[in-house]
Amino acid sequence: MNRKINIKRMAGILLTLGILITLAAGCYKEGLPEEQDYFSKDMNYSINRFVVNLGRTNPFVNIFNADYSSEPLTFSILDVRHNDGSPAPELRQEIPVKEWKEYYSGDEKSIAEITAKQQDGKSPVLYIRPNSGEIFFRNTDSSKVKIGTYRFDVKVSNGGGEKIFSDMQLDVRLPHPYEPYEYDDSTGLLLPPDEGGVIHPNQVSGVMDMLERTLPADSVNVYFVKTGDAKNTLTFKFFDEDSTIIPLTRFNMMQWDSLHYRSGMIGADVFPFAFNRRFDSDSTAVTYDIPNPFPVLADVSGNTDRASITFKYNRASFGQRKNASIGLSFAIYAPGEWQVIFKFKIDPKFDDD
Repeated sequence: MNRKINIKRMAGILLTLGILITLAAGCYKEGLPEEQDYFSKDMNYSINRFVVNLGRTNPFVNIFNADYSSEPLTFSILDVRHNDGSPAPELRQEIPVKEWKEYYSGDEKSIAEITAKQQDGKSPVLYIRPNSGEIFFRNTDSSKVKIGTYRFDVKVSNGGGEKIFSDMQLDVRLPHPYEPYEYDDSTGLLLPPDEGGVIHPNQVSGVMDMLERTLPADSVNVYFVKTGDAKNTLTFKFFDEDSTIIPLTRFNMMQWDSLHYRSGMIGADVFPFAFNRRFDSDSTAVTYDIPNPFPVLADVSGNTDRASITFKYNRASFGQRKNASIGLSFAIYAPGEWQVIFKFKIDPKFDDD
């Protein structure tokens, strides 16, 4: 009996202690000053001049250092203006955009499967993500935004303060319908050969001429040619020094069903390379259906995503098999039917010795 009484008494003591501790904690908290957001005066943008090209989305990510300021921060664009100070409302007008509603994995098996993961949306031409400060210049054309220099301010704030980053510059330039691009995007003039005015493959290995001399990369020129607007396609062709077409059967090591490229944006291989591959009847051209842009994330990856393709062959040379390859990394931003043409300035040797 006494044991039961002691248990009840102990329970009462514990309950009383719990109430007293709770009350004490409440009084302690009431005595403390309210927590405030920390707002660093040393927060900064790593760049304040943004060079953009019409005809594609231009992203600028990982450019803001909050310097341990309390998050979330709130970002907004203010006072968008031309270089002469006059208002530039065209940069704040909303335009149609494609937005991702599902994750792009790189193993989609059709263009329809890719587009099903997107949805139509609206965005200002000049857009800032409201909590990260990342800046985007959306895909638009010269009928809406003229080339030239614009200026704008960015306001950053939280509960602890605010800061204005004044006089940010936006340098709007001519489109790059593809990359690499051989024209100056300010003047529209062809660049000098030593400054990118001639496109060469990224890699040429083991390719020999008729005298068994190794051909360098600059012995092959690459041309991007748009042939129509009916659909989005990509065609590859090769020509010798006399502009005679080279059959793709010469590239006897090609594993056409295994072609893929690496996407740095998703950190994975994209397979297949493109869709609905088909050869001309004489095997002088191979054509794919492609999404726009190509590769899929070319316009949101900060120019880090490129499709890559390597054409391979081998030949017997005095009792040995010699491997050769020609590789190109590229992106296509403008929709349409595109040809990528490889033109040898010196005839390569494909035949066995």
